[in-house]
Amino acid sequence: MADSKSTNIMGRIFDSLKEDKSIDKKVEEKSESTSHSLISSECIKLLNYRIEQEEYSSRIYHSMSMWLNDNGYVGASKAWQKDADDEMQHSSWAKKFLLDLGVQPKIPALSEPPQKFSGLDDIINQSYDHEVLVTEQCNELACHALEYKNHLLYRLAMKYMKEQQEELGKFQTYKDKLKAFGDDKIAMRLFDNELGG
Repeated sequence: MADSKSTNIMGRIFDSLKEDKSIDKKVEEKSESTSHSLISSECIKLLNYRIEQEEYSSRIYHSMSMWLNDNGYVGASKAWQKDADDEMQHSSWAKKFLLDLGVQPKIPALSEPPQKFSGLDDIINQSYDHEVLVTEQCNELACHALEYKNHLLYRLAMKYMKEQQEELGKFQTYKDKLKAFGDDKIAMRLFDNELGG
């Protein structure tokens, strides 16, 4: 049985999906009227939400990359652009899963990401917090798969969870380096060089 935190996260996901007015209704009707025995309408909604969230993550990291580049952090800009590109790859995992089961994925309308940041340290902390949120979302996907004994979906959810562990570890290491070495100009210059390598 899901705990109250899990229920709240899942509720927010489904509330978000209900409020989405920007997606073509024909695609939604086709997707949700599927009679495939291996995929439920809830599963389709969760995977389309995963597509939306991964693509929005890409936009966030792309925006961070642009800010970093514009503010002299050329090495860090490359690292965050790589993250932006990786998020689009993660979006393709859910798209392929749906297509393999005969369901057309939704191509989401996306909101504008943040454009201004106070520094590399701010971007690192915001990136970590964002990855915590994404990890919670992916964990809910895994919980849903287990609840409905959908092992195909669970396998995909574990692929996302493995990626999330790597992302959390990476950004935790960045946070640890900030704490250990500080955020003065020399430390940031050395860190930027390291991130660009």
